[in-house]
Amino acid sequence: MLAVLATMLVSFSGCHKNEIPTGKPQEPVEKPEEKPDTKESISILAIGNSFSVDAMHFLYGFLKEAGYEKVYLGNLYIGSCSLKTHAGHFTANDKAYTYYVNESGSWVTKSDFSPIDALKSKEWDYISMQQASADSGMPDTYDPYMGQLIDIVTKNCPKAKLMWHMTWAYQSNSSHASFPKYDKDQLKMYESIVNAVKAKIAPVKSFVHIIPSGTAVQNLRTSFIGDNITRDGHHMSYNIGRYVTALMWARQIAGIDVEKSSYRPADQTYTDHQIQAMKDAVEKAFKKPFEVTQSAYKESNGDDDVTGYVYPEYKANAALRKMVTDAGYDLTGYKELEYKFHAYSYYNSSKSSMLEAKSSGSTASNIDQFGSIGIYEKKDLPEGTIIACKGRTYRPEGWVSLDQKNSSRPAAVSTQIVVVDKAWWGSYNFRAFNISWEGNIHMSESQMNSIPEGFAIFVPTQTL
Repeated sequence: MLAVLATMLVSFSGCHKNEIPTGKPQEPVEKPEEKPDTKESISILAIGNSFSVDAMHFLYGFLKEAGYEKVYLGNLYIGSCSLKTHAGHFTANDKAYTYYVNESGSWVTKSDFSPIDALKSKEWDYISMQQASADSGMPDTYDPYMGQLIDIVTKNCPKAKLMWHMTWAYQSNSSHASFPKYDKDQLKMYESIVNAVKAKIAPVKSFVHIIPSGTAVQNLRTSFIGDNITRDGHHMSYNIGRYVTALMWARQIAGIDVEKSSYRPADQTYTDHQIQAMKDAVEKAFKKPFEVTQSAYKESNGDDDVTGYVYPEYKANAALRKMVTDAGYDLTGYKELEYKFHAYSYYNSSKSSMLEAKSSGSTASNIDQFGSIGIYEKKDLPEGTIIACKGRTYRPEGWVSLDQKNSSRPAAVSTQIVVVDKAWWGSYNFRAFNISWEGNIHMSESQMNSIPEGFAIFVPTQTL
């Protein structure tokens, strides 16, 4: 009898030991029908602001690709929220938050949510904290508020592993009101963030991870992508910025193999070259989280656009040159812009995905009505540029920032000759063209290929 009891106790003790949380997602007991890399679940809660919204936006997809059967993401959001403000709301447990939740691949929001309710809504595997971007490089803004938050979180979620989200420096030309705190110097802001994290976060044993999003972003800025990773000077761009930060989270938390990752958000388009640059930035940030590492992808791959479409060779348009000169314009000192024409595609400045293209799988019902060219900056189409079209209609799409969608789109144009001036550019910094036959007909392949015969741009060799 005693032997039986001893056997039962040993068996019970072994089972209990295996069930104690280790701070990382438990591997399920392997069954013959399961894949060895299948994981049961992972749950992550962010105590953040719009920067955590950006960084977690695509995280679900990366974690599903990593093998988690169930992914549950939460984000307690208040715009520009600092540690001090978070500590106050957590202490009062008032319903001050918008609660973002993603458990099926799409984010939903719940208004007027209390922080303790969020903490107790799941047995969280991980909970992240971060400082407001304005104060992220100011060490004296961290205490005593971070300690207060840690106490409340660990009291309510004793099994959760805590993480620190190290955010990014602003774009070098950012107009953010707090950028002068760092002398409007991006590198100074980045180094201030790193130093604050080293001084205030790294020594705190409660944090099992520091997620170096700021370093991943700074690394990527040394690539051909450059300082074009935000949509407004401080928030991440809808495509590249949100991708690289989500990948950084997945690398740091789940240990995904960055190089083998093939996940791409369905509503965004990227070139393989962009993906490689982002993977390079993330892996280097993982290995050296507190210093900038130069990108291995310095040069752009200019032959492809975001869909990988290869453009046909441009042919000079003698007929439209004659039309312009016959109208009284002297094209001496002008050069014809050798644009790249993309068949069966159009830009849409009111969507974050920007470009609909048959070559990237678009099945839009009107995709065969348009071809497109662009995107151009002011230096590419200076004042005095002449846009000529005949038998065609075009929409000159415009953006203030390529990662900031518009509420409305520019009107279509059928005027044969338009001279670019300040009013034409208006507040836009970038423009592109969707071109169709007059009447917006559904084009055959031969009609599509003849679009360039009715559209030309003549650029002055010196700004007029």
